Amino acid sequence: MPEFIWNGVGLTTPEAWEPSAIERDGLTFASGDRPVCELKWNRVQGTFSFDKHIKRLTKGNKAAGIMGVSEEETPAAWTAALDVLTESGIRSKSFLWKTGSHRGMGAALHNPGSGLAALVQFFIYSDDDEGRAAAVLHSMRDYYLGQSLPWAMFGLRGRVPSEFVLNTFSFKPGHYRVQYWRPRSGKQSDRAQVGKGPGTHLVFERFAPASVVLKDTALSSWLGHGMEDAPPASMDVVEIDGCARWNGAVKSNLMRTVLRRTVYSQGRVWTTATQNAILSVVAHGTVPAPEPIFNEICESYGLVQE
Repeated sequence: MPEFIWNGVGLTTPEAWEPSAIERDGLTFASGDRPVCELKWNRVQGTFSFDKHIKRLTKGNKAAGIMGVSEEETPAAWTAALDVLTESGIRSKSFLWKTGSHRGMGAALHNPGSGLAALVQFFIYSDDDEGRAAAVLHSMRDYYLGQSLPWAMFGLRGRVPSEFVLNTFSFKPGHYRVQYWRPRSGKQSDRAQVGKGPGTHLVFERFAPASVVLKDTALSSWLGHGMEDAPPASMDVVEIDGCARWNGAVKSNLMRTVLRRTVYSQGRVWTTATQNAILSVVAHGTVPAPEPIFNEICESYGLVQE
């Protein structure tokens, strides 16, 4: 089953399910032209009300009849999935909804340890869908409390230090881009805009097919016109065995040094042994990425082997 991990939340899905909508704190899956699962989440502090969380779903679906589910009415597989979540520290409250000829089931979830508050619902078209929904619910994981955060989407997987937060992302045919941000302090304020001010941008990219993108151009020569975050022409780029690397200051003078505004860039770009792709990791900003940490990030990034 494919695994999707996004902004601290992960799950596995049936092969036929594909993400049809991706938000910073939300995923929607479809099978063919039919929606099958919707998952939204955020992080909350203090008390948490399951009833208020479910009411938010009611506001967005006024035509649906939403009701709680007693233990006697809950399918055994669904109960077993909730038990697994409970063991991991996640509390839950299940619900059912009906509108016209359609029905669904879902749960409001809360992890007091990490502050995760989530709402997951599944669209049920046949009795078999209940088992699939329970299996996906069983697989849900909260990764927020780890020292690093994994991510996996559309055949890519990687890992970032936990002080980085998801900033922007784009998944277009032939070009995937996922960008994280770490402020200089290492702590993201609720009031501060992600990606603004002194800090470090961490960018993952995938270009494919590599044979078409590169044609007969050397990888180090392609960087300048092929990548948004390419190193300046004045910076030395070393290419060995299909991997281009650079590391240094791209904007530096006495005033920038005094004000701690020197801009650094460190990158690694390589072609993959399989699946005909180019992968890249670039860290740039006024706070340089320590080389050992940058190397670990690069080693974690790759293609999910089919």
